[in-house]
Amino acid sequence: MTAGWRSALIVAVLLAAPAGAQEVVESAAPRGPDLTLAGEPLVRIGIVDGPLEYIFGNVTGAVRLDDGSIVVADEQSANLRRYDANGRHLWTSGRSGEGPGEYGGLWLVRGCAGVPLTVFDWRQDRITELDVEGHVLATRSLVPLGAHPYGAPVCSPDGRLVFTPWPEDLGASYEEDLAEGDVYRWHTALVSVDGDSVVTLRSGIPGAERFFIQAGSSGPRDWGKDVEFTPVSSGVWYGTADDYELAHLDWTGRVTRVARWAGPDLTVTGERVDAYREAWLARYDDPEARRNFEREWWPDIRDQLPERFPAYEALVALPDGAFWVKTHAWLALGEELHLLDANGAWLRRLTLPRGAVVLDAGRDWVLLRQRDELDVPTVALYELVAR
Repeated sequence: MTAGWRSALIVAVLLAAPAGAQEVVESAAPRGPDLTLAGEPLVRIGIVDGPLEYIFGNVTGAVRLDDGSIVVADEQSANLRRYDANGRHLWTSGRSGEGPGEYGGLWLVRGCAGVPLTVFDWRQDRITELDVEGHVLATRSLVPLGAHPYGAPVCSPDGRLVFTPWPEDLGASYEEDLAEGDVYRWHTALVSVDGDSVVTLRSGIPGAERFFIQAGSSGPRDWGKDVEFTPVSSGVWYGTADDYELAHLDWTGRVTRVARWAGPDLTVTGERVDAYREAWLARYDDPEARRNFEREWWPDIRDQLPERFPAYEALVALPDGAFWVKTHAWLALGEELHLLDANGAWLRRLTLPRGAVVLDAGRDWVLLRQRDELDVPTVALYELVAR
């Protein structure tokens, strides 16, 4: 890396646009020193054997509350569990079902205004709000509004829900002239829900990359791009993951700002493909099963991999308007998060151990989903230190 790239270069350019001026912020390197995790977590929750409240099956979300306690969503058990700052279990709330406080699919939504905890049930398109003790405050279906999120909705600081919907037409408009294994990318929109008001902020956005199987059937592409977004008080940051660029929409749907920064090389190398293959093989204990995978499944997986990685795969907003950008898991030897400020300037770079999944974060801490040496799922809180 050259000296020019070591020092941050922030260039603001005003571009004339019919809808108004857009400020473009370009960062060649972060302004501050790189960060890494402290040597040991402040707390780690999750065990292989013992009390059920400490055993996780499928962690689909976790948040750190203002008092330092941690709430974890475990979809396999269909419940939320709260732990104090030392990792001691406080309560469990929820079970499988369709009634209040019951869930079919369980995703924990960060940062919703006015309530401590918000759950999105993706099987029932339903929002459940809970207090800090796990008691249900309200349950609301999104179905009457015609809202069908493709992934989990995200809360804005003023209480709106923002999401990308399932495309209305999954058939002929995408599948015309496609053969089995062909890759395509459907188009989506950014939609906000405020009370009973549903507003499309922007449509025609390139969404998920899919591979065609047969008429009416497709699947997500391995290492495929998707639109990523996060609401802040002033609007929504979003990007298509084609490169290191994000746009800021205000709540009228106008692009007011563009952020560009540098990141790991997006080229898919043979080394990365080989490592991916080994990661798949590691899932099989039986030699015959490994041979069957290489013979029957690996050629299709390998042939569907792109020539370039997505630039990022998640955005995590902070209360002050800054946000973390999670680069794609296979881009670098250590996974990276890039912290951008509320204007889109690159502030810090954080390196994570491979396989860590970011559940919640602040400026100086992250809450991660990890697996220990016995492959046991755990949730760990780490402080961040300068490298």
